[in-house]
Amino acid sequence: MSWLLTILVFLPTVGALAVMAAPRGLSRWLSAVFTGVVFLLSTWLYIGPMISSGGNAAVFGNVSHPYWVDQAPWINVAIGSLQLKIDYHLGADGLSIFMLILNALLTFLAVLGSGNISKRQREYMALLLLLETGVMGVFCAFDLYLFWLFWEIELIPMFLLIAVWGGQRREYAAWKFVIYTVLGSAVMLAGILLLYFNLGSQTGVYSASFNWLATHHVSGNLTVLGLTMSSQLIIFLLIYTAFAIKLPMFPFHTWLPDAHTEAPTAVSVLLAGILLKMGAYGLIRICVDFMPSGAHQFAWPLAILGVINMVYGGLCSLVQSDMKKMIAYSSVSHMGYVILGVAAAVGPGATNPAFKEAALTGAALQMFTHGTITAMLFFSVGVLYDRAHLRDINAFGGLQAKMPRLTWIYSFAVLASLGLPGLSGFVAEYLVYTGSFSTFPILVGVAAFTVIITAGYLLWMLKRSFFGPLNPKWNGITDASILEMTPLITLAVLVLFVGVFPQFMINLLHPSLNNIIQTISGAVTASGR
Repeated sequence: MSWLLTILVFLPTVGALAVMAAPRGLSRWLSAVFTGVVFLLSTWLYIGPMISSGGNAAVFGNVSHPYWVDQAPWINVAIGSLQLKIDYHLGADGLSIFMLILNALLTFLAVLGSGNISKRQREYMALLLLLETGVMGVFCAFDLYLFWLFWEIELIPMFLLIAVWGGQRREYAAWKFVIYTVLGSAVMLAGILLLYFNLGSQTGVYSASFNWLATHHVSGNLTVLGLTMSSQLIIFLLIYTAFAIKLPMFPFHTWLPDAHTEAPTAVSVLLAGILLKMGAYGLIRICVDFMPSGAHQFAWPLAILGVINMVYGGLCSLVQSDMKKMIAYSSVSHMGYVILGVAAAVGPGATNPAFKEAALTGAALQMFTHGTITAMLFFSVGVLYDRAHLRDINAFGGLQAKMPRLTWIYSFAVLASLGLPGLSGFVAEYLVYTGSFSTFPILVGVAAFTVIITAGYLLWMLKRSFFGPLNPKWNGITDASILEMTPLITLAVLVLFVGVFPQFMINLLHPSLNNIIQTISGAVTASGR
């Protein structure tokens, strides 16, 4: 019990209080200090175990045996035979460690990239820090109620960041985001309570069922305990709905383009880079790992929805003229890879667990790679918007003559997003396609056309905006500054490193994902399906 996770979760909240008490002119740099410290501490989640184990990635453990644990008693109320026991329980294994590091990095870069915020800067920076606390809590909560609580906490700062500092339709976008997310949260809480009471009715003990480890321990034996597959499917669908909205998954995706279009640049970076991944993380960590039989029954619909996400999101991107809205629909498309990979991991067909683990590894890796690549795209659009106050693709032309630095980094981000070999996007997509083919060969064949669609809308956007003859209207436009290039170059190095040497991330994920695959296989075998 090092309490490192507690520090990572609540240090940003301390930073938010410090920012509100500091002079206005120091708010951005004080926020950078706090988020920078959080990022450095988060890297120890990876470096510390590797040093102590001599480079053995298996030390990171899994949901049953996480390396990092903070735990203390919190709520323990007995009402007759009903005992409501909720622990303050944080944990981090391989699956959550890399998401905690990504959240810390993108929040730090978002603060650095928020130099254009002049209105109520202290409040803006404080809300970014509070948002970091909520997301950190989601990724390391090891109690189902605590998970739901942090899920709700994240909602408040994101709503305010869009509603106060967004574009012309900011209030509409913010309320749409809130309505979708709150409805999903309510359904998720219903699913958690249903799981709690179902397990209690079968075991005769209504205690400790909110605890992550206790629930996971029982979930591997749900069929033995009498919790039928139909009950698992109902609970799966209730909790899945919240994650499907956050991903976002078709047909719950319509809030995302509005939120992205109206949000400030740094908020768009965090929304696409981190908040969407909360849904993917929950889908893998809770829906699949806790209700494996329910997930197995829903595998085909899940795979079909994943392919719809990929193709529909790509086609919508193809017809957009607003750069931000194009990237938003691109996120819908790219999150389809996560859905397809998860479906292949829990689906029928593939008897070789290596293919299932490859698909699930690709899905998890896509969470990280999409976060970094999309952050680069939004940062690039943000620089362009600060100069031109426009995002209309057709209004530009030939900008490379005036903005060579932004052109090459934006081109790099585009190539990474379309899955160029040697960059991180290729590794994740390749693993998803390879691992899913033996389970859903026809669907994978349809999904493969997404690669062509993605290349179409991204390269067409790049050609119309940055290449060709210079539009005389932009003769006076200036290139990105060194400070504006700092987040972009940082992310570009990370994208290149993971693309060339993905093994360190695969090793980090392997113990957790292998444990999940074993849970799925055991549940499917026990059910005789």
